[in-house]
Amino acid sequence: MRHTRSAQTRFIGVALCLALLTAGGVAVARQTVPTEEEFGPLMTEIRFTVGDADLHVDARYWPELGEDLDKLIPMFRQVEAFWSQRGMDDAVGFAQQSLAVLGDLSDATTDQNRGSARAAVDALRGTCQPCHEVYREQTDDGYRIKPGF
Repeated sequence: MRHTRSAQTRFIGVALCLALLTAGGVAVARQTVPTEEEFGPLMTEIRFTVGDADLHVDARYWPELGEDLDKLIPMFRQVEAFWSQRGMDDAVGFAQQSLAVLGDLSDATTDQNRGSARAAVDALRGTCQPCHEVYREQTDDGYRIKPGF
């Protein structure tokens, strides 16, 4: 009987892993490139989430900072996809730099290292600024992508 339960347990474990992998693949496949109309709200959400991360670093709220990362990483992947679709290699590079910095922030979060986390948040803002200078402009209604991009 033990042998049967062990085989059943392994089968259930393998089936569960396959189901999770399949579901994860479907979720990734469904991720769409944001439209220009969706891009502004995405940028606003990134700004708010980076602000939350900044506060969570100062307060040493490590689990909440991890939640911020769980939001920011997919958002920056959308930014990367948006600019990639438009063929703007330097903007794609800024998004990739941001993703690399988010990796550093993740490591600092895991280590609960406030100094490294603070440096990562500052570096993240440093990757955003040059992209905004080239591609974004402020209007009376907020920000938009500069004409021609």
